[in-house]
Amino acid sequence: MPPALALFAACQPGLEPFLAEELRALGATPQAQRGGVAFSGDTKLLLRAGLWLGTASHLLIRLTRFPCRALGELERKARDLPWSSWLRPHVPMEVHATTRNSRIYHTGAAAERITNGIAAHMGRSLRAPAKDDEVFATVHVRLRDDECTISFDATCDPLHRRGYRLDGRKAPLREDLAHALVLASGWRPGQALLDPFCGSGTIPIEAAALAQGLPPGRLRAPALQHLAVFEPEEWEAVRQERRPATPSQFLAGDRDSGAMVASRANAERAGVADAITWHEGAISTQPWLQGSGAPAEGVVVTNPPFGLRVQKADGLLPLYQTLGRRIEGLGAGWRAAILAHDVRLCRRTGLPLKAAFTSKHGGITVTALVGSAVAVTERSPSQSNAGDDEVDD
Repeated sequence: MPPALALFAACQPGLEPFLAEELRALGATPQAQRGGVAFSGDTKLLLRAGLWLGTASHLLIRLTRFPCRALGELERKARDLPWSSWLRPHVPMEVHATTRNSRIYHTGAAAERITNGIAAHMGRSLRAPAKDDEVFATVHVRLRDDECTISFDATCDPLHRRGYRLDGRKAPLREDLAHALVLASGWRPGQALLDPFCGSGTIPIEAAALAQGLPPGRLRAPALQHLAVFEPEEWEAVRQERRPATPSQFLAGDRDSGAMVASRANAERAGVADAITWHEGAISTQPWLQGSGAPAEGVVVTNPPFGLRVQKADGLLPLYQTLGRRIEGLGAGWRAAILAHDVRLCRRTGLPLKAAFTSKHGGITVTALVGSAVAVTERSPSQSNAGDDEVDD
């Protein structure tokens, strides 16, 4: 039996616990670290990870780690590594380098020396990827405190790019963050889920795929396809693995007609359009939030406007107050998970929300706030008198 590969699944900050649980469900023994989760396994586990992980952004194969203090030493040690066992002939390749607290401080020079070492080992020049190349190998070189770690990227594209969202509309939510928000909400297949600010539909699409047992990577090319260790028969066996589907109710809405067109199209590409009920209109017009036909139990999972790229924050207070009151009207069988940039603004919903994770999205800090649909205290007069018409303009 070949030795287990040293693997690392990278993710957005704050998502490490969710990623570790996903890997544990795949049979791995995860070790959460800052920025991701380390684990070990064979190529079959790696293929499963590329197909099923919803909160990861990259999968790395740790090739080696060694002390290094000079560029000449870096090139010499790179030349002696078993590149021919990993790299496929004629597949373009690129090298990315980062460095910190090391005598080798120039990233461009480090990448060049690694490239030279690979070319010397392979006995041929290497071709860099062109713009239209869909399959290419990426080597990551990480220099920290005079120690070099060399890794392969197991996929050609970041894992959060599912392949269904061709129209992201304004301020699109990353798929991995949407997946993590659904998991953090406590929602489980079989429960109802409502997103009254669905935008491009990412949250309900991710949840509907979970309910139907569909892998997040189903529309992507397989992991390892660009490397010599890829076995088509092994990939086909992994691709045929199934998870059970659980009937669930989903309601997704947005007042932007263009967003609704985009979200329906994205859901169609994702294969879950028929599982989601769509409603175009403000939150005050959405059926479940009006008390019409809402299930007894469910979760509101949503990403309301932050007030940064779409609308000014000082005009969002009535929106958040109305959202809180409407969620409260769903009853004690409901919970809420709201992704917020301004936590103080989100607190004005009056709901007992607690931070589940904090991460980065589009260069800004965001926090997932999760709690029940029952308000902590009675609302102030300003909250109680905030009319729904104030958010419909």
